[in-house]
Amino acid sequence: MTTSDDADVEGVRNASKAFYKALAALDDGTAMQSVWANEPYVTYVGPHSTSIIIGWEEQKRYWKAFNTEFTARQASIANAHIRVVGHLAWEIGSEVGHAEMNNGNSRTIDWIVTNVFERIEGLWLMVSHHAQPKPFVRV
Repeated sequence: MTTSDDADVEGVRNASKAFYKALAALDDGTAMQSVWANEPYVTYVGPHSTSIIIGWEEQKRYWKAFNTEFTARQASIANAHIRVVGHLAWEIGSEVGHAEMNNGNSRTIDWIVTNVFERIEGLWLMVSHHAQPKPFVRV
């Protein structure tokens, strides 16, 4: 892990943990609202996204609808690398976990992820999340 100020890195690590805790809350978007910067410039690209969701209002609508597809969802970041520069930080690693779908299917979460955080009024808040499937490698 590349570090700058240990306190900032720990703050980003805690913000990341709060994001993954909010991801498990299958609510109307309220849990995510507390960990994201509620700004028009935030961005989200999920592992099955076909477009970029821009702005907090669009994202809140997304979480409200998306959360209805699950009965349970748990994920975390593994092998995280965090870098802090001023009031911005990014974290890259593997997003791992498990989800149970409303239709009875289950899904393994095993993505490559980049999270971007901004320190706003002393709090590290997410401003961008991009998760993508790991590419299939033929041997």
